[in-house]
Amino acid sequence: MPDPGTGSELLDHRAFLRGLPVQTRQNLLIRSNRAGLLHLAGHWGLIAVFGALIGYKIPFWPLLLPFQGVLLISNFTLLHECTHKTPFRSGWLSELVGWISGFVVGLPFLWFRYFHLMHHKFTNDPAKDPELVGHEKPQSWAQYLWHVSGLPVWRAQAVGLVSVAIDRDRLDFVPESKRGKV
Repeated sequence: MPDPGTGSELLDHRAFLRGLPVQTRQNLLIRSNRAGLLHLAGHWGLIAVFGALIGYKIPFWPLLLPFQGVLLISNFTLLHECTHKTPFRSGWLSELVGWISGFVVGLPFLWFRYFHLMHHKFTNDPAKDPELVGHEKPQSWAQYLWHVSGLPVWRAQAVGLVSVAIDRDRLDFVPESKRGKV
């Protein structure tokens, strides 16, 4: 699709993927336990190293905190991919790593799977997409800054986690037969 301001083509992810050679696309879709575990070891290894450096309070250790924060919250991406069973060839390995990653970021894996699959089913439908229901777009700079701070997300996660744990929240996206497990 042309960019009206420049006349140049905008490249979205679908166009990018279509532009790749077929063999490259096929190679990107190969699932491997070995490759997945190597990436995982590197990522979690960095978390351990930064955690140790911070824990030992090396000189200027507070400067490491933002990097550690990024490394830790990047487990959400891993949680997301494990929901789709894409990081590893073995489904059980994706499940295990998904549960661990969910624990690290404070999102129960099974709950997130149902939430995320419902999001895919009803993407951008303000009445049915669980990412949008009850979340209005910011209307002012103050609301926008509050939104991008991430604080509303963490608050909602904490409240949601407690609500689900004490069985006060009847979530439409969780099948009735799975609510106890969630």
